[in-house]
Amino acid sequence: MAAQTANGLRNFLQPLTHLVVTTLNQQRLRTSTPLDYIQLMLPAQMPALPERRNLIQARLMGAAPLSLVDLERIFRRIADDPRPKGVILMLRGFAMTLADLQTLRDSIRRLRERGKRVICYAHSYDMAMYYVASAADEIWMQPGGSLITTGLVMQQTYLREALDTIGLEIDPVAITPYKSAVDMFARSTPSPEVEAMMNWLLDSRYEMMVDGIAQGRNLEQSAVHHMIDAAPYTDDEALANGFVNALLNEEGFYAHLNTTHISLWEDADKVVPLRVPPTGNRYVAVMHLTGNIVEGESGAPPVDIPIPFVGGERMGDLTVTRLVRNLMHDDHAAALVLFIDSGGGSAAASEAMASALEELAKTRPIVVYMHSVAASGGYYIATPADWIVAQPGTITGSIGVISAKLVNTDALRKLKFNPYTYLRGENASMFTPIEPFTEQQRAKMVQQIERIYQQFVQRVADARKLKPAQVDAIGGGRVWTGKQALENGLVDELGGFYEALAKARELAKLPDDAPAALIQGKGKPMPAQLADQMNPAAALQYWQQNLHDLLRGQALMLMPFDVH
Repeated sequence: MAAQTANGLRNFLQPLTHLVVTTLNQQRLRTSTPLDYIQLMLPAQMPALPERRNLIQARLMGAAPLSLVDLERIFRRIADDPRPKGVILMLRGFAMTLADLQTLRDSIRRLRERGKRVICYAHSYDMAMYYVASAADEIWMQPGGSLITTGLVMQQTYLREALDTIGLEIDPVAITPYKSAVDMFARSTPSPEVEAMMNWLLDSRYEMMVDGIAQGRNLEQSAVHHMIDAAPYTDDEALANGFVNALLNEEGFYAHLNTTHISLWEDADKVVPLRVPPTGNRYVAVMHLTGNIVEGESGAPPVDIPIPFVGGERMGDLTVTRLVRNLMHDDHAAALVLFIDSGGGSAAASEAMASALEELAKTRPIVVYMHSVAASGGYYIATPADWIVAQPGTITGSIGVISAKLVNTDALRKLKFNPYTYLRGENASMFTPIEPFTEQQRAKMVQQIERIYQQFVQRVADARKLKPAQVDAIGGGRVWTGKQALENGLVDELGGFYEALAKARELAKLPDDAPAALIQGKGKPMPAQLADQMNPAAALQYWQQNLHDLLRGQALMLMPFDVH
């Protein structure tokens, strides 16, 4: 079974391994069309890893989107072709996390290090676009455009008063005020601890962007601060201040570059050859663990909605532990890279996954790559790893536990429903929406979450070779950026997926070009998937299940906010 899985997935190796690209033979070079620059449009959203779509899915949803790994593969093919002098990246806005933007900047940096010129072009630039473009050799802008590098904004919404108007109440129990996953429902304003935490996160993220722009544009940090504070700029002002290198329309590319040979990537792709590297017996397994952690099977909503903790994918312990146990029987899987994108969820499910991974770690190295967010339960499942890599802007930490339940009795009465309850047992109502926790019940809940928190702290202490008191000092629900996490000893290295892959090869004593394979579950049969996607009731059922998992009074290892 495991061997079949590995063999079947090796067709997926192209974007996940250090590709060996065939150099064009001399005869092809003499007869091929000149290719000075390749023009490539970057979409606003790029998933971290490639998405696989079969023929039916492609007909219904279109071709799979360009992923960050796909883009890295394209850049490597361009770097290994001697003809192109460089690439022109067409930007139309980004709706990606800071970690995604840093991954994109890393790919641009590697292409430049291979001797290719990188130019970014856009009609206008906002903060995210300019941060990415600053990694390029040159920044071009369309005449009439604007430079809108006005800084960063983070906003939290608190719903306590809105819920009061309809008679709903959230009753939370948290290990400390920093563990604030349900504060948006339980409070009207942030606690002092949460306000301090949000400020240190925003400070760290802001300085990362300032540093990146300063290094890329060869500016002092003070100059970048001034640039941001004085923004926005007209096109003429941006050019006069040296914030962009040229103002020109697309028709002016040829004259500005003194070339007649610019090809779109879609055309260049037909003439840049690709050879899949010969595969050996041993490979690096890659598992993409994404979404809210739940007890049960992994899944994705038929229709996604941007509701915190309710919409989005879910990572089930049954699915993950089954995949991990299959790997235990696959002798060809020499190492495992866990690609984590999760703000956590169920404490019980997190423990089940960590336990299975801990067993696997006895037989082969595990390297974790934390992408946009790997916090709370997402950090918990990383503890069995031998090495942890995170982007500087990754959101991580949140070592802590919280519990909450929804109380709906007043809401029912406002709707003229009159509930009347019969109980047997002092704590029979403890996990029901009938009433808030009593003092006795709250004491029991505190005891439960303190026990789980001790277990969490001990896991981290053992994994990071720290004392429990040291973990507690940076835990208690506190959230950190990847850069801060490195300073606090929670990660080992700042970098991206390819750095994690290289470390896994190193630890497993594999060659640099050893293949990697994405390990995925079988998923639902196709007819059922299609039926779910077309059925609005399926989406409602999915969201209701997520809400039930969140507010049923069970212990949670959950991030206090979504990452955008």
